[in-house]
Amino acid sequence: MVSLADVDRELVLLLESGRGSDRPRWRVRFKQYPAYRNIDEAYRTDLWSWIDSSGQRLGFTFTVEESPPLASWGTVYLHEVVPGIRHFVIATEDDVVEVLSAEEPVWEVARPAEAGEPLPGKARHLYLGEDDVEIDRLVADVKRRQEPGDTG
Repeated sequence: MVSLADVDRELVLLLESGRGSDRPRWRVRFKQYPAYRNIDEAYRTDLWSWIDSSGQRLGFTFTVEESPPLASWGTVYLHEVVPGIRHFVIATEDDVVEVLSAEEPVWEVARPAEAGEPLPGKARHLYLGEDDVEIDRLVADVKRRQEPGDTG
């Protein structure tokens, strides 16, 4: 995911494919949404297990047919306040964005990433033999931060 922003009460996500040299992007807009959350995908193993066991997942973007009240958000009241509310999930390599909305999101093709623009995401991959100087710097920094009395 490149970005996630609330723009004039509209949730806007900019997504990028890490596959292929052209790095295509898509803009996803939720016009009306009472709630959303973004969490590291590694912490949603309970959601993945439940969705897989219920046979609902197909790809990385889907609508969850809820059995538990909106994925345990404690939002049962939203069914009365927002008729037809649904739980949308967009998963990227690093994030799981869950959006509660009564409206389907609008998907638009966005301008591809510029040549040389850094790859999006939280992960930073370093390779032995290629990034040794940066790896040594990071290891030294981690060791320094573990010393008694260091505050960062």
